[in-house]
Amino acid sequence: MRHRSVSIAASLIGVLLLAGCATHGFGFRPVAKIPRGMAVIYIYRTPEFAGEALSYDVKAHDKVVTTLRNGGYYPYVVRPGLVELWARTASRQSSYRHTTPAPERANPDLLRFKAIDDAAKSAVTLDVKAGQVYYVKGEAGVRYFVGRPRLQVVSPEQGAGEIRQCTLIRDETREARD
Repeated sequence: MRHRSVSIAASLIGVLLLAGCATHGFGFRPVAKIPRGMAVIYIYRTPEFAGEALSYDVKAHDKVVTTLRNGGYYPYVVRPGLVELWARTASRQSSYRHTTPAPERANPDLLRFKAIDDAAKSAVTLDVKAGQVYYVKGEAGVRYFVGRPRLQVVSPEQGAGEIRQCTLIRDETREARD
């Protein structure tokens, strides 16, 4: 009897822990019909324990496309042409080195911080064709105590397989306007 109670308690704890880690939103659903003259870039991040707490904005043309979270995906419908997607997590732009003129002689400490800041940015460029589907995989890591995004273009086969375990990221910017 006691063994059964311990087993039930352990199962209940396991279910609660898994429920607490779940990402909100619908499971993967491909765009039903790509609008005429447009393409779809699926931006996604597979669920992983490492970097779970880190989310970051993915931008195109200096506008936020989505905030990429662990285990989430976002279908970005775009016009054909070159599209650069980029992400950055370190925000040193508000530090004094960006708000004051450059010193006469370069300060090695400031150059080191600039290198760390630049390393915290990841970008990919796609030559998008109308009617096509593309996959950009996001990952997260930590270096020098700063979260690091990593974006990479993956094959349609890899992307279609991995994105199945992701859930839809709501378009919070559009919802805020509505």
